[in-house]
Amino acid sequence: MRAYSEAIEAAEAAAHAIVQPNKPRATLGTMIGEINNARHKFATTLSTPAGNDPVAPVEAMMRALWQGQTSRHGRQEPTSPEALEAARAAVHLAATIVQWFVSEAVIRLP
Repeated sequence: MRAYSEAIEAAEAAAHAIVQPNKPRATLGTMIGEINNARHKFATTLSTPAGNDPVAPVEAMMRALWQGQTSRHGRQEPTSPEALEAARAAVHLAATIVQWFVSEAVIRLP
């Protein structure tokens, strides 16, 4: 479903400058990998109890959005487009991701 693809593209556009500014062809998948491998380079404005990972919520949202679109790549077995309900949920999830990045609720540390 096109809405799902565009939700991912919106999240990619919002996160790109913060997560992988020097990677021209960054995707949501590569950005998830960057956060996972270098989480110490990122912070959020969320209050997080000591010992908890403040970046985990945004990483989990990005991962849920990315992994939820199973039709984005070709496979040996046929894939089917996401259901309307899944596309709606993806749009709402992407809106939160976009808002967090453009409002600087997620930042790259110096």
